[in-house]
Amino acid sequence: MTIAGLDVGGTKIAGVALADRGDGGPAGGSAVGGAARWSLDDVLARTHRAHRIHGPESLLDALEEAVRELDAQLAEAGHEPIRAVGLAIAAWLTRDREVVTWAAHLAVRDFALRAALADRLGMPVTIDNDANGYLVGEAAMGAAADASSSILIALGTGVGGAYVADGRPLLGSHGLGGELGHVTVDEQGPVCSCTARGCVEAYAGGNALARDAAGVPAAVALAPDGRPTAVHLEQAARAGDAEAIALLDRAAWAVAAGLRRLLPAFDPEVVVLGGRVMLECADLLLPVIERELGAHAPLQGVPQPRRLELAQLGGHAAAIGAAVLAAR
Repeated sequence: MTIAGLDVGGTKIAGVALADRGDGGPAGGSAVGGAARWSLDDVLARTHRAHRIHGPESLLDALEEAVRELDAQLAEAGHEPIRAVGLAIAAWLTRDREVVTWAAHLAVRDFALRAALADRLGMPVTIDNDANGYLVGEAAMGAAADASSSILIALGTGVGGAYVADGRPLLGSHGLGGELGHVTVDEQGPVCSCTARGCVEAYAGGNALARDAAGVPAAVALAPDGRPTAVHLEQAARAGDAEAIALLDRAAWAVAAGLRRLLPAFDPEVVVLGGRVMLECADLLLPVIERELGAHAPLQGVPQPRRLELAQLGGHAAAIGAAVLAAR
């Protein structure tokens, strides 16, 4: 059977078609003996495009179009058509993963998406949030493929997070388990998008870095419209600007401070660090994270960090994870 995995963010849809081997082993994890159930060879087709989704109907239209595009690629290559769909979406979902309670970037609220998409496509549909999909993908065939438990910290526009054990993401009582970007590291810190103070996201998310970049003359000078983003802050840091370097160091400190709280709580085998900001600034951020964890290790006597790995699957990680979840 061929399964589609789709990842819907604020501005793009990424998709894959995954061959489900059906050869046993824990769903979304490693098979008996440590051999990964899936590999990149099982990804039969890919798509990646921008979208202008605004509201439920345009969301359904865009998802159907992505599935049809993948099916066309499969037909051209002589593969079986898609029989099931997994979706990873940047949204808050009910615990049963039936209803999108709020997807701010898509203008979708209180929408029974799973049933509506299954009806539109005429096939089974599985839904989870994008961070869970991201880590399930990395656990299936990426940075955490050899681990039974892992956590994800993903620095993008905000800071996503997830915890996966034996291939299954933590959902929590309200479906919001794994919101690791909203771990508080300083109660007197900046206001976060969630309205609390001092979350990891308030220091290390792309929006937070853009906010801070506005006060760095070197970053402002790099922005054509005078409104710098995290990219301009990175460029200023690479040019040697002390203020930009200090802000990125502070972002890395916040990630490490969050991990110091998370490692004793979850005891993961692997910490996966991903997201556009993290991966593009890894050489600037990772040494500070490692230094901070080494200097202030929780659970003295336990190796720290257990293992830090950069995400490996790029922009299709969450789509791969969504397909893996649907393969169950």
